[in-house]
Amino acid sequence: MGTLARDIHPALHAHRFLVGRDPQGRWIVSDELGMVGGIFADKDSAVRFALAESDHMPGAVFCAPCEVTLNLDPLAGRGTAAGHH
Repeated sequence: MGTLARDIHPALHAHRFLVGRDPQGRWIVSDELGMVGGIFADKDSAVRFALAESDHMPGAVFCAPCEVTLNLDPLAGRGTAAGHH
């Protein structure tokens, strides 16, 4: 019986960056610590920034579903999902 790769390396990379829209519909990027991010003109620019900041590590960038809004306000949860619209 062989060992599965997921048993050897269960989680090689956690999501470091979250890409999505804020309540105003702008594209935003936030890292898991709320230290790196920004507002972007379009999704492609936001994803490109997140990929570059994560050194293109597989799985480091997660795009939030369309129905979830994000918030960059540090008092509102440091880039976490703000709710549904």
